[in-house]
Amino acid sequence: MAAAIQRIARKICEKEDVLMAAPYRACAGPPVVFQDIHISKRTSKSHCRNSYSRSYLNQVMSEAKAGGSFFVRNVLSPTTYAPETSFGIRTRTLILLRWIAVLGQSAAVLFIGFVLHFTLPLAACLAVISASAWLNIFLGFSLNSGRYAAPKFTMAQLIFDLVQMALLLGLTGGLANPFAILLGVPVVVATTALPIRSAAILAVLTLSAAIPLSKYALPLPWLEGQRPNIPDLFIWGQFTALITATGFMAIYVWRVSMEGRRMQAALTATEAVLAKEARLSALGGLAAAVAHELGTPLGTIALVAKEMTHALPKEGELAEDAQLLVEQTNRCREILSKLSDSGAENDPIHARHTLSDLLEEVATPLRKSGISICVSTTEKGGRTDLKIPVLRRQPEIMHALGAFADNAADFAQTKVDLSGFWDDNWIEIIISDDGPGFSDAIREKLGEPYVTTRAGGDAQGHGGMGLGIFIANTLIERTNGVIKLGKSDKLGGAMVRVIWPRVNVETQTTI
Repeated sequence: MAAAIQRIARKICEKEDVLMAAPYRACAGPPVVFQDIHISKRTSKSHCRNSYSRSYLNQVMSEAKAGGSFFVRNVLSPTTYAPETSFGIRTRTLILLRWIAVLGQSAAVLFIGFVLHFTLPLAACLAVISASAWLNIFLGFSLNSGRYAAPKFTMAQLIFDLVQMALLLGLTGGLANPFAILLGVPVVVATTALPIRSAAILAVLTLSAAIPLSKYALPLPWLEGQRPNIPDLFIWGQFTALITATGFMAIYVWRVSMEGRRMQAALTATEAVLAKEARLSALGGLAAAVAHELGTPLGTIALVAKEMTHALPKEGELAEDAQLLVEQTNRCREILSKLSDSGAENDPIHARHTLSDLLEEVATPLRKSGISICVSTTEKGGRTDLKIPVLRRQPEIMHALGAFADNAADFAQTKVDLSGFWDDNWIEIIISDDGPGFSDAIREKLGEPYVTTRAGGDAQGHGGMGLGIFIANTLIERTNGVIKLGKSDKLGGAMVRVIWPRVNVETQTTI
């Protein structure tokens, strides 16, 4: 079953031009989800493009087994989803951290026993430390330490480390030991590599280990006959400090790592959008190349078909077939001509457009939304001696402006304005609407990933993942542009201003 799913997914990826960067795998549990690089029957944890029911998968498998063809519908644009944050840590990293702990613990125990000559259960301490060493040796030889460990396996290792540290502290003074703070290390590691629920469970286990260590640990190693009398108040102070420090570090590290994962997911979505725009731009050139290559043999077929119509008698089935061949050949030539025209934009002459053409191209998909779309271009300062700028066609600009325009159309009540301005040094595009506009609180954060609230948005059902503006902002920055958000004086709603140095986006060739 898994092998069949892999073969089908490979066909689907070939059909849909899905980027693949890792081997396929199959997992248990419905529903079936096809991902960029994985096949999973559970909710996607990566860039999920297509999802299908089990019945549809069975249908596809039946057609594949019968030698039939199939295609995949409803491919989601990268802007319609956001990759979920993922967790994981390599087994090699845990092994390295454990070796560091083993070396540090061994050095401390040997120094206390043989240099300071303090009394402590040396054999028992070394036995506890050796347990970690043997675990590392076992993991190093039995597993692929370079792979990411499963969350449950990572959790099991951290629980082992917690128990090992608790036993060692129990043999060396409990919470009176100055190294008792290290009992919270597994919790901190868990916050970076495991879901918050697992980290919380480990924190509870740490608390459960700290309580008996405050009462039932062996005495703190010291010179014989000179053991200090440590009051209970100090022990409970150590207990409070341990819990407080562990909680603070865990929350801080969890927050920082979560923000890092979310930012990485947002940047990955941005790369996916840019890759899609680049592929769509390249399709035109491919279509033109195909049309050019097929033009010569198709012309030969058309010439032979015409000669056949002249050579054959006017009446008869062969003459009708020859005439049909001529008609179908002409139809093929028309189709190739359209393909060639669609690829013209990749020609150096057509790889640019005027500022007004750019705005019209952005506005065209919005005209079916029922919102009035107004496009205008004007020279700044009322000058008339400057020609309208001719811009290089860049996928980043096309997608970013499209995202801003889509957002404006979503929230507009009746009208959206797309205005272009230019002077000797700058090119400016303003997209405004008559919707509710940006709230002051959101305006400061808008452009960061996963910020999606806008006044009136929730009420009108415009919920989203909060990546659209972030992706658009990132793409504009790649073209050396600057985005400013505000309120439209003309329409009263939201306003997005995008400004570029003219030299960065303009081509020197005129149209």
